[in-house]
Amino acid sequence: MKATVVAACIALVALLAGAPRADGPAAAPSIARTQGQRHHYTIGARIRPLLFWIGKDDVGDAVLAKKHDGDAIGYSLLIGSDPERAPRHINRWGYLSEEVRGDEATLVGLMTESDEESVSQAEANLQKQAGERTFNVIRASVTQGESRSVVTSVAASSDYTFRHVDTLLDLAERKGTDGRTRVVRLPDGTRPGFLVALGDVIHRQVRQWTLTQGLSIGPPITYVYHGKLYQLRTTRSHAVANVHVGDRTYEHAIATQFQIRSLRDGEQTDFSMTYAADGPLAETPLIATYQPRWWIEIQLTLDDSKVGPALASETMP
Repeated sequence: MKATVVAACIALVALLAGAPRADGPAAAPSIARTQGQRHHYTIGARIRPLLFWIGKDDVGDAVLAKKHDGDAIGYSLLIGSDPERAPRHINRWGYLSEEVRGDEATLVGLMTESDEESVSQAEANLQKQAGERTFNVIRASVTQGESRSVVTSVAASSDYTFRHVDTLLDLAERKGTDGRTRVVRLPDGTRPGFLVALGDVIHRQVRQWTLTQGLSIGPPITYVYHGKLYQLRTTRSHAVANVHVGDRTYEHAIATQFQIRSLRDGEQTDFSMTYAADGPLAETPLIATYQPRWWIEIQLTLDDSKVGPALASETMP
């Protein structure tokens, strides 16, 4: 599972606030999944079979949850297309959880990914996936300046969508690990995950705007994902006024261009976000856009009028 693919998925939304530096090992991402703040996003997509873009709104959903309990903080993100609504019945989705406490952390990631270079390749892959496919679940821990991560591969129905995330996590938990553990020492200041790093940047920018009414790029933040190091940086950022999202208007917001760069091979991933700068939704993403391939562009829009997909743990007594 490519870290840039996961990051691209996660980059469509951000955190509700800055995070402390980590959380101790745990079997499942329960902190962020059980209670706390929750936001729903509607996914829109445009595809370009040839020269012109064809767009469609409401092709999927994303749910971002957060819980803060003392010095522990947990984040979870579930995001995916709905094959019943998406163009060409595309079924792409991902899940990421990060729990932090002090200088320790645990992370869980699950992703359906693909490297299609065109619409026709995407359609061909959809045909190949009929029946059963392999899902990869990454579990990682960060402690004492070291990251350890391992992958579990689970064979399951190709019809599984983001609504089946708990089922797949349970299957992976019962199966145990089947991959080689990746271990890496972390340079000082390395953040224990993508969500934490992104939250740091957003928190820093909102705080700067609040104090000075100005914005600067700031230094990049290094984070670790599955035994590899990445840098998250802002390439451009500016304040915007009166941002309209649905039936609401946000008087003050910040629009930022982000870039992820692999410190191993230099591969880059770009995305953009606009997030509230003040008020009860300060630091909450309002709109996010990402173009993973030349032929497809994805946009997320805050829409709390809908509940969105529920994780099984959210409905359990």
